[in-house]
Amino acid sequence: MGKTVCIIGAGVGGLMAGAFLAKKGYQVTVLEKATKVGGSAGSYVRKGRTFPTGATIAFGLEERGLLDTLIKELQLDLPFQLLQHPMDIILSDRRISIYQDQKRWDEELQQVLPERQKDVQTFWKKLEQISEYVYGVTATGVSMPISRPYDLGKLPSHALTHPKAMLHLARYATWTVEDLLRKYHLESYEPLRQLIDAQLMDAAQTDCTEAALLPSSLALAIYRRGSFYIEKGMGQLCEVLAERIVALGGEVILAATVKELTYEQKKWHVTSRKRSGEFDIVINNTGISFGKGTSYADSDSFSWGAFRVDALLKDSFWHQELQGRPLPFALQIVPSKEQTVLFSDVHGPVYATFQPAYDDQGEKVPEEVMMTISIHANEDGWRKELKDEYKAIKQQITDAMFKEIQKVINIKDYLIYEESGTPLTYKKYMGKTSVGGFPLTVRNAITKQKSVRSPLPQLYIVGEQAFPGPGTLSSALSGYHAARAIMHTHRLK
Repeated sequence: MGKTVCIIGAGVGGLMAGAFLAKKGYQVTVLEKATKVGGSAGSYVRKGRTFPTGATIAFGLEERGLLDTLIKELQLDLPFQLLQHPMDIILSDRRISIYQDQKRWDEELQQVLPERQKDVQTFWKKLEQISEYVYGVTATGVSMPISRPYDLGKLPSHALTHPKAMLHLARYATWTVEDLLRKYHLESYEPLRQLIDAQLMDAAQTDCTEAALLPSSLALAIYRRGSFYIEKGMGQLCEVLAERIVALGGEVILAATVKELTYEQKKWHVTSRKRSGEFDIVINNTGISFGKGTSYADSDSFSWGAFRVDALLKDSFWHQELQGRPLPFALQIVPSKEQTVLFSDVHGPVYATFQPAYDDQGEKVPEEVMMTISIHANEDGWRKELKDEYKAIKQQITDAMFKEIQKVINIKDYLIYEESGTPLTYKKYMGKTSVGGFPLTVRNAITKQKSVRSPLPQLYIVGEQAFPGPGTLSSALSGYHAARAIMHTHRLK
C-alpha cells in the first residue's frame, strides 16, 4: 500500500526530498504559495523580467560533488558552467579577487595581504586542511543530530579509514573562526578579518567572532572546489526537480497557500486554497510555523532579514565596465563607516551581482544586464503603516548602497530601472521576514543542531532551518536526509 507525502513549500529542500521519495514510489504532493517553484533558490517576475529570489551561483556541481551526486542519482539534466573568477571582495583599502584555481588564489593572498604574508599562508593552509576533513565527513551522508543508525550514512567506515581527520575535527569542534585566527596571531589583522567576515556573513550568516570553524572552513574554501552558474539561473534546479516529481507520478500545485495543518488519527490534515486532504507524512519546507513543533521559526534562534534592490542596466555596462567578463560576476563591498545607515537598519557587506537578463518567458534579453544588490537587515523595526518614514528609510538605504557600488564601478550611467524591497516585501511574497536560516554559530551548527525530524509524528522539517544549515547546497542535503529518514521509518509495503 502506498504512502502519501505532502510537501509544503517548493524550495530546493522540499523538492529534493520529493524527487527522491517519488522515485522510491511514495505519492508526493507539493503545495507552493507562489506561482513559481524555488523559494529562496527560485525567481519571480517583475516589470517583465525574471529576477532571482536569492542565490545566483551553485556549489557542489563538480564531478562527484555533493550536489552532483544527488542530481545524477535522480537523472536530472541541468546545464551549467564553471566560474573561474566569480567575485571580488572590496575592503576599505584593497580589493581581493576570488579564484577557483588554487595557484591563482594562493598568489592573490600573497599579493593582497603582504603585511602578514607568511602567517596568512599558514592560517589559510590550516583552514583548507580542516575544510577537507569537514567535506569528507559531509560526503558520507551523515545527518546530524544522530538519533537513528541510518543517520550515520557511511561515517563509520570513513572514520575507520581517516582516524587522523576525525581527531582533528574533534579537536576543533567547538572553535570559532576567530579562535583559529588567534592561533596564528591574526585576530587583529584587519584586512584578513574584513575578508573573512564579508564571506561569512553571506555563507554563515554571522562573522568570525561567532562562526563555528568546522562548517565555516568549508564555506571559505569551497570556491576552490568550484562555483557554478546554472543556465537561466538557480531557479532551473528547482524547475527540473519539480518536473522530475511530476514525471514520477507526483504533483506540484502552485498558488496553493496552506492555511491549516492538523494531526488527527495518525494522519495530517492539510488545508490549502487549491488542495486539501489527509496525508501520512508532511514535510515543511517553508520556514513558517503552522503550530507548535511544525517549524524551527518558533525557536529562540536569531535570523536575519534582507534588504535588496533589483535593477536593470544597459548592455554597454557589460562591455565597458566589466570588460565582457563571464557572468554572473559579484562584488562584495565592505561599506565605509560614513554610511551610517548601512550600520544601523542594515548590516554587513553590500552584495552586488551582475548576471544575464531574462524576460518573463525565460528568454535572454541581450540588450540588458541584470543587477541585484542585497544586504542583511534586522527583521524588526520595519513599519509600513508609517508610510512616509518607511519610504524615506528605503530610499536612504538604496542611495547608500548605490553610492558604495559607484565608488567601485560606474553603474549610474547605465541604469534603466531599479526597485527596492525590505523584510516586509519578503513577508508579502514568501510569508516570512527571515531569510538564510540560522547563523552557523557553535550552538546552531555543533552543539544544538536542528534535525530534519520534528518533535511531531510523521512531520519533517527541511530547508535552511535544518541541518546542515544556510545555503542552497545545505538545503538540498537536508531534503535528501529527510527522504532517507522517511524511507527507513515509513517503509512502503
